[in-house]
Amino acid sequence: MADELAVGDLMFRQRKLRKNEVAARAYDAVIAGLSWESRGPVALGRFEPIDTELTLFKFRSRSPEMEAAKVAQLGSFQGSWPRVTVKDLDPSTEAEKNFATIKAWLQDLYAAAKRPLSLLVDITCIPKTYILYLIGLGFSDELVARIDCLYTPGKYDLVSSVAAAPPALTGPRSLLSEGEWHSRQIPYLEASEYIANDADLLVTLGGELGLSLPFIERFEPRRLGLICIEETSPSRNEPMLGSERMAYEELLREPNAIQTDVKLCDALGVAQYAVAFIRDSVARGTTMMAIGSKPHAIGMALAGLADVRVEVVCRTPASYRAIDVHASADPMLYEIEDRFDPLSYIGC
Repeated sequence: MADELAVGDLMFRQRKLRKNEVAARAYDAVIAGLSWESRGPVALGRFEPIDTELTLFKFRSRSPEMEAAKVAQLGSFQGSWPRVTVKDLDPSTEAEKNFATIKAWLQDLYAAAKRPLSLLVDITCIPKTYILYLIGLGFSDELVARIDCLYTPGKYDLVSSVAAAPPALTGPRSLLSEGEWHSRQIPYLEASEYIANDADLLVTLGGELGLSLPFIERFEPRRLGLICIEETSPSRNEPMLGSERMAYEELLREPNAIQTDVKLCDALGVAQYAVAFIRDSVARGTTMMAIGSKPHAIGMALAGLADVRVEVVCRTPASYRAIDVHASADPMLYEIEDRFDPLSYIGC
């Protein structure tokens, strides 16, 4: 796995997080998502104490049980972090309201610091829509000089179609979201001139291929690129739900479809592939659709910031299942910095 890449105006690095990691720089803010998943506090718990307040994004849940689980996880963060505050947000599906709140908060931090910010963001339990938005907003509006992202891989039940499946099984594919999917164009990751009927489509896929199929077909792309998670890719011919296998085969029957596998945590690999995909395109625009892993979404965000012909979209389900997810591997650290902002090197 490569560990460093220049993409447009940004320098990107990735590596595994060391145990008892000592932060190499001071951060203006540390951010994480407050969820019900057991893996939520893992990555930040590996850091030596950082004298920066931890801000937890708490998206309002629709059930008392999910709210109670978040309160219980709050105690875990408070036990390992010196100062913790909770930023209450609307349900994660109501993105426009939350985008405005997050933007105003970042602008206040920027005004107080009087310079571009340095952020540490644990993306493990933050929805992909908001990860993409933070990266796009931060660098496009020059509110940030760097964003370091943490991610703890999780073990899902990928074989059972039962709603209340155990949280830590291995195998192929299950559904983790509910309801109809809606596409959402990510602000700040929009093409300068997008031609809907003259665009290629590049998709990072996860474990919900059956839901992905109609979502993808609506775009009617000239050329379709599929990036699967290597560890669980259907191309490995491992057992999977029959409906998911059929959806995968249907996707490959799309005209001009090409498929590749990239490891779950290899954001850099996705960025490299995405840049090459754009370079080989004869279309007037490229849509990049983040359906797969959160590290893969980072790779798409980098490509989107580097090329004005790219728009990045994400899918928003009606709701998510409250399935516990345990850590399955060492956390990863992704470093994104502005190569041309001198302030980004202060304290390095």
